Amino acid sequence: MTKQSYELRGSTQIMYDELSKRTTVRIINAPTSILSYEDNAGDTHLLYSTTSDKSSATGVIIAENKSYSGVVIKHLSLPMPEDRVCSMIHEAIDFLHTYKKVVVKPIANSGGKGVSTDITSVNELKRAYKFAKNYGNRVIVQQHLEGTDLRLLVVAGTFVSAVRRIPARITGDGVQSIAQLITEENDSKRRNDPANLSLLHIDKTAAKRYLSTKINSVPEKDTVVRVIGPANVSLGGELQEATHLVTDSMKADAEIITNELKLGLCGVDMMWNESTNTYGIIEVNATPGIDIHNDPFSGTSSDAVERYVEWLIN
Repeated sequence: MTKQSYELRGSTQIMYDELSKRTTVRIINAPTSILSYEDNAGDTHLLYSTTSDKSSATGVIIAENKSYSGVVIKHLSLPMPEDRVCSMIHEAIDFLHTYKKVVVKPIANSGGKGVSTDITSVNELKRAYKFAKNYGNRVIVQQHLEGTDLRLLVVAGTFVSAVRRIPARITGDGVQSIAQLITEENDSKRRNDPANLSLLHIDKTAAKRYLSTKINSVPEKDTVVRVIGPANVSLGGELQEATHLVTDSMKADAEIITNELKLGLCGVDMMWNESTNTYGIIEVNATPGIDIHNDPFSGTSSDAVERYVEWLIN
């Protein structure tokens, strides 16, 4: 194993290891997660993290832009929450008055950057709008959907597995403040296990933004407190195996949008309301983490990596 291969992380490392079993693979640059590999015909392809040049470039561009992907989802008559692209704050305020509870995010982002959830007041909206503008000139305001946050993984056009994404949380002990409990959680062994790449430190800056002054309050013993809005792993969120929760219609819709975009690998995020058995597609991801779909720490087990590499080299 080369020195550079030790510098790979997460999904890129997994992709490199699986490709190495089947074909020639080279590390172009480890810090930027760029690899090259040969397919079975001897042709060379580039791989950025989990995105290959075999996927449609147009599909990748559309998936990375929440406005564009929303247009395609609506065109396909798939379920999704109402949204509005806003260039001015008054547009966002009008949308909030209509839907009462919203999510605010930059049009192009990843890892939950610039995202604010559970917005119910104009003052909260103004702060969230300003925060999102740090990541782009245009902001998308989306109707808030209650339910379970699911990431469905589609490989080579077929649904493979799903994980439930749970926002970062702490459990009160009746003594320490939420801020102290976050520090204690971040110092815990389970969040500092090099083998567990799917459980990272809770982002304290994001927690302060979400909780405001509540971060200094002391929750009662055994009370579970959500400390960050978005459920992203990069912000300290947790994952659970959830393939068994996914209905046939959810699988079908995830496959429809993935195949329309002509992506070899796609993560389709949905909010599912179990009590009404309704759901909406929140966004699509052209470069999803594939490592979280075969992770013993969250109980997931699938052949997603093997299927994807098979598609890449054939």
